[in-house]
Amino acid sequence: MSELALTPKEINLMKFIGTKEVAALMGCSIPVARQIMRRKDFPLVKCGKNLKVMASKFMEWASTRRI
Repeated sequence: MSELALTPKEINLMKFIGTKEVAALMGCSIPVARQIMRRKDFPLVKCGKNLKVMASKFMEWASTRRI
């Protein structure tokens, strides 16, 4: 069985951020960040009760959307 070999750049692209980080990046409160993350067009990944988003997908989403 072969192991998955990722480069540091690939690992950085796969980094997930949570609600607090989204709020900080967008300059909004955590409740507002939660509302935004629940939008249908947001690239959300749910981990149980936790809301996460891949950092690269968030940057792509944020650069093409107007909130």
